[in-house]
Amino acid sequence: MSHKATNWAIQQRGLMPATKLVLWYLCDRHTPDFGCYPSQDQLAADAEISRASLNTHLRKLEEAGLIRRQRRAEQGTKQRKSTRYLLGFESDFSSKPCPDSGHGNGQKPCPNLEQNREKPCPNPQQSHVRILDTNLVRKKETTTARSMHARTHDTHAREAPETACLAACGEGLCSEARAVIGATAPVIDGWLAAGYDLEADILPVLQTRTLRKREDPIRTWAYFTPAVVKRHALRMTLAAKAASAGEAKTSPTLTAYDILVRTAEWINSGRFVPPSAVNNTTRDALLRAGLVTEAALRARQIY
Repeated sequence: MSHKATNWAIQQRGLMPATKLVLWYLCDRHTPDFGCYPSQDQLAADAEISRASLNTHLRKLEEAGLIRRQRRAEQGTKQRKSTRYLLGFESDFSSKPCPDSGHGNGQKPCPNLEQNREKPCPNPQQSHVRILDTNLVRKKETTTARSMHARTHDTHAREAPETACLAACGEGLCSEARAVIGATAPVIDGWLAAGYDLEADILPVLQTRTLRKREDPIRTWAYFTPAVVKRHALRMTLAAKAASAGEAKTSPTLTAYDILVRTAEWINSGRFVPPSAVNNTTRDALLRAGLVTEAALRARQIY
């Protein structure tokens, strides 16, 4: 692991969360003396995505000029060797594609690699990356705006919320914190169950609160709960004001009672609820409305 590499990865901006996470894991596999030579299986396991998705994110990183993949083969036998990943901060990194690389230049994958692993690829200049998750028999499809929207929605729905949260965090969530914070992932599920929006409420808070390094590591997602609740409440307030002024005519906003109902459903569901997620005002309003009982609140250490 190279701290210089991971710090460089965290400082990159303008990437999709999953793409940035792949870059971070690449840098985590980098060693100052030898470079970066992880297998695709290892990278896919680290990022918890498929090989097909991994190659999509690697291609985006190449197009952004942040990495370059260098294919290698034995001189005599032409036997494939592990791919080297050149990272943008390395001294020998070049923006031009490597002439020995089969990646990033539109070449087709070697068709014989999976049929006979003992035989070397007949053309070592070709890519050995498999195209996974594909169906060789496809029906002709008609693409419409509605179908494209549905595909985009499904893609985002499959993205793990915790993966997006990790990618949104900056230097304030150090490597030590990233190693232990996964144990508190149910907090993220609780945020979503309470109606907090991932893109509008959660990710902006994580990015803002982790811009700078910290002396005391953050060890739980619950640390961000008060800020997420506050941002959501402010957003709802602004949306309500805009609606009352006639500026939001197409998208309905949640009322205060709707938020109370969702919060009560969260508390009564049995899922993890951080005590800091419910302030005194919300607690009193829930009790007055009869949506929760004092016993249910005490069971979750909400007093």
